[in-house]
Amino acid sequence: MKNYLSLIPFLLLMSCTNDDIIENVVSNTSSTKIQTLTIKDEEILNGVATLYEKLDFKFEYSNDKLIKVYDIHGNYTENLTYINNSLTSITISGYAYPQLVDHIPLDIKRNTTCNTNNQIILSENPIQNQLGNSFYTTFEYPSADIIIAKDYIKSFNNSGMLKKTSKIFLNNGNVTKIQSAYDGSDIFLKETRYEYDQKINPNFLIDKNRILALPEYAFNVFALQDYSQISRNNVLKRTEYVLATNEQYNNVLSVNYNYLNNDFPEMIYLQYNYPDNKGLKVSAIYGY
Repeated sequence: MKNYLSLIPFLLLMSCTNDDIIENVVSNTSSTKIQTLTIKDEEILNGVATLYEKLDFKFEYSNDKLIKVYDIHGNYTENLTYINNSLTSITISGYAYPQLVDHIPLDIKRNTTCNTNNQIILSENPIQNQLGNSFYTTFEYPSADIIIAKDYIKSFNNSGMLKKTSKIFLNNGNVTKIQSAYDGSDIFLKETRYEYDQKINPNFLIDKNRILALPEYAFNVFALQDYSQISRNNVLKRTEYVLATNEQYNNVLSVNYNYLNNDFPEMIYLQYNYPDNKGLKVSAIYGY
């Protein structure tokens, strides 16, 4: 398990713009919310699956805003607060997943700031690590189809050192690629590219600012917890490249889906096959 983790629509009418399309999707899905989510890891031996661990989440809303997510077994509780419909804070407690059995405590906080357009511009982690450092991310919107996220580390003698820049490209509501630069450099070294289906991504139903503020805790399988989860559709494939050579440098992530009749996925899953007829299935099962 730990080794796995370490490796770890027909043309539209010409009068419709991309923004029109996205607004229609938002309108058509605004009444649909994630109500339950089960994250399940199963070990497979000779074709037989055995449950390894799982989380059973329930979602609570107020005035159409997500305010709480919790695991009914007590392993995870997330609370979200808003002022004037803008997200201001996220707190998460419980135990780290995967490896819930280790009971490693979760203590996660994000203080968030939004601009007058209700776009997140700051996600700050106020908790210092053992070295006395804390972290924050800023967001810039140079155009309608680009978001730039900059990750900083802050210490007692440095108000902010840029560690990573992520340039997020969007098209028709989907993140098509993310370019990454590191350690203050303005040279992008890595590019992650995404391919999509034509169905609705469950995380698209969540406040976009929540996903941007804490993508590593998006409501999906572990391998898909990244900025792609602000996308309108579901990721089918993720491929990583070295920009200088355009060479693929990591395994391609391919994702499987079982869909409901209303264009929403009921299950998202990844299957890993290992030698000796062993394997691992990681799934996210949604209720709306």
